[in-house]
Amino acid sequence: MIRVIVARHGVTAWNQGGRYQGHQDVPLGDDGRRQAENLGRRLAAERISAAYSSDLARARDTAEIALAGRSVCLTPTPALRETCFGAWEGLQAREIAARYPSEWEGWLRDPLRARPPGGETVNELQQRVVAFYRSIVDLDDGQHAPRDWFSYRAAGPLSANGEDQTILIVTHGGPVRALLTYVLDVRLDLYWRFGIRPASVSILDVYPEGAITEVIGDTSHLT
Repeated sequence: MIRVIVARHGVTAWNQGGRYQGHQDVPLGDDGRRQAENLGRRLAAERISAAYSSDLARARDTAEIALAGRSVCLTPTPALRETCFGAWEGLQAREIAARYPSEWEGWLRDPLRARPPGGETVNELQQRVVAFYRSIVDLDDGQHAPRDWFSYRAAGPLSANGEDQTILIVTHGGPVRALLTYVLDVRLDLYWRFGIRPASVSILDVYPEGAITEVIGDTSHLT
């Protein structure tokens, strides 16, 4: 079994201003850094063996703050970046609607295939995020006995033999939603139904047969 902990980065000034960030390298604000510290306290009991983040500062810094004091190597990668919004980056929704009315309407109707000017579709986002996920989460179906789904908690979600591992992924709202739809076999057009707030945590215990969801978008550590 592999435990996958997926966290969104802490809040930024652009988050608070309702601006589309995309691939812009917007730094964490003071509130975001405090959220990252709380995230670290939330994860203190998790035996994290590997950590990955988007290479954008807001995600990378969130991961570094949350992992402070641990001997865990953090690997930043552009594969975990937010959706590229192209010409819309830095703008608020009302500004996008005024400057790019037809493109905005098309994107609202069908974000899976519609493309912001110079940006990428949600389909393309999911393809790159899932490709990365599959490169680090590799379970061989042929080497695992059937799982008793009703009693697995009685033995604890992590085995005592040390074979299980816990992976931390710190990324952005779009990639978290795209990954959850894939892992949980949810239609991609329903990705918006996952509430993924800044510094939230989603935890999945992944088996060859599928994933068991522990929490999705939890922010209890921030209050």
